[in-house]
Amino acid sequence: MIVPHNYDTDASAQSSVTTSAITTRTVPSAGIKRSLRQAKEAGGVMPCTSMKLRCDGLSPCSSCQKRNLRCNNERKQTADNLELVSGSASGKREEYGSSSDRGSIKFLLNGGTDSFTEEFLLPPRSDRARGLEYHNQKGRQDAEQTMLDFRTGDPSEYAPAFIESDPASLSFFQDTFLDFFNGPFGNVNKIVGDTYAGGGSFPAMIPSIPDPGLAFTTQPTYEPEEPYAAGLYQAILARAWSVPLDTQAQERLSTYLSFLLTPARIDKFVRMYLEYWQPSCAMVHFASLNVNTVALPLLAALVFMGATYTTDEQERHAAKQVVDFVELYIFSSETFSPENEVALAFCGRRMFDGGNNDWIQFQNLQAGFIIVIAQYWSGSPAARNRAMENRFSEVIKIARRMGLHKCRHNQHQAVSEFQWIQTESRIRTMSIILLLDCAFSFFQNYPCRLSHIEVECDFPCAESLFALEHPYSDRNFQASRGITILEAFHNLFEDDPKDTMPSTPDSSASGSMANLTVLDMFILIHVLYTFINSHMALLGPILRRTQMSHPKHLFSFDAADKSQPGAIPDDLMLSNIRVALARWREHWVTLSNTLSSREWASMGFFKNGYNFWLVSQLLITKKKSVDVVMQMEVNCEDKLQKLKVLLDEND
Repeated sequence: MIVPHNYDTDASAQSSVTTSAITTRTVPSAGIKRSLRQAKEAGGVMPCTSMKLRCDGLSPCSSCQKRNLRCNNERKQTADNLELVSGSASGKREEYGSSSDRGSIKFLLNGGTDSFTEEFLLPPRSDRARGLEYHNQKGRQDAEQTMLDFRTGDPSEYAPAFIESDPASLSFFQDTFLDFFNGPFGNVNKIVGDTYAGGGSFPAMIPSIPDPGLAFTTQPTYEPEEPYAAGLYQAILARAWSVPLDTQAQERLSTYLSFLLTPARIDKFVRMYLEYWQPSCAMVHFASLNVNTVALPLLAALVFMGATYTTDEQERHAAKQVVDFVELYIFSSETFSPENEVALAFCGRRMFDGGNNDWIQFQNLQAGFIIVIAQYWSGSPAARNRAMENRFSEVIKIARRMGLHKCRHNQHQAVSEFQWIQTESRIRTMSIILLLDCAFSFFQNYPCRLSHIEVECDFPCAESLFALEHPYSDRNFQASRGITILEAFHNLFEDDPKDTMPSTPDSSASGSMANLTVLDMFILIHVLYTFINSHMALLGPILRRTQMSHPKHLFSFDAADKSQPGAIPDDLMLSNIRVALARWREHWVTLSNTLSSREWASMGFFKNGYNFWLVSQLLITKKKSVDVVMQMEVNCEDKLQKLKVLLDEND
């Protein structure tokens, strides 16, 4: 989570900084002359990007070095500014213009996916530059912002140094304290009873197994057992032991699980999920979450997604060793099980019939989706590909069968508050599934499995409303947003939206599109990007045939110009795409200007939507983009790295 930064103070400080002229040894262009003249009149320091220079984010940047200018790029100098240059809290204070856009896009693509997602607080990966450098730099400094609480079996603070079974018994404390040096897990003979029906019985504490990658330090010898912790341990271990492993590997796996799945660590990891991931992708209603009653697969997903953010080396190592087995456990639930599907079909029953079991099935779907996210962003290369190619397809299949792509709030029928929360959770989950589907195309050129024409679900409600335990008690409560993702996407392409979108940043608008949130716009730019990418791929063969029949003609993405008779004019779809991108940008600027700095800083990574617009705009403004898209292999390592070839210094 991003801590709200005092941008009011920054703004006042920046307002006191004026601009001054900078002398160059080269002949400046007309644009630079104009900027220098304005700077001289203002009497202060002019930023590089304001002089239409290509700032690459370094300090000094390469453009200033080439032109012998004093570089005053402050992107890297503000340690406490956690936002990217555009689509962020700091970017909101700057002007959205062509000069700053050119500097921003080069800065964003400088390191490919790593630089683009640097501020997203994604689960860290040790094999990527984005992984642990930024994560370790931030540490836990974002924990200052107050988060919601959720009900657990033990109300005490998570991860205590020592949990006493009987605080009044000094002899018990003395005896157990001596056990600190007897092994990492204390009482090795302790057996957990079968709390969950049908579950096996496994030892909760077993002797430590030497592992070359991790030397466990001493752990507290005793911690009160909780049914959810015992049940989670048993369920994962039962599935893991069905995998052909030798005895030593099984014991090592058991050691890792018993180390991680204590009530204190479960509580800690769930809170870390709430702290780091929930602000960006709120699909689990934490205000009503009870770890004693939640579906075990969902609890497992929350725990191991949260564990990716831990700064404890032992916890991180142990979690990475067992997360693949957690994935196996989650996707062996009845929701994803083909055996269960066959059995229901044989008995003439539907899998999702609207009964009481549907909520548990949906929580299992959420579990599968969350573990896919964890594996894709922080897993090994094999787990990453498995999550993207196999597991996500299973998630899409179940989501379609549950009808999530058409899920909407009922505006004309009163429903209970918990039913409304369930429907909203389904809408939010489907929206984030759509985002990840688009992200696979954006970052790795993997074809989308969802079409924009089938996403007829509502937009998510306000983040603040979903965070409440009782949304119905909010004075601004609205049962439905009244517009679907598909409808909003179509509105972007309308020539005259008629009260659905502001025509200029200063205009006021009424109607459905005027009420779109930052998250809504983030969803729309993802869908619009994949639409553009698909159009570029389809345009490739047509372009090649045109070039063969008219070899002297050079294709241009610019509008038809009579002074350039050799240029092929825009096709109809490309013209409509330009309209959609322009309309999205206008509404984004309008929206960002209406939000306070505190509101902006409290948002998740979806406030970086403008960065996705920059890449989308790059695709339709560069003549080489069709060739680049056509020649790019499916499931490439880093698509954004390959798009850097479009940033021609001479353009």
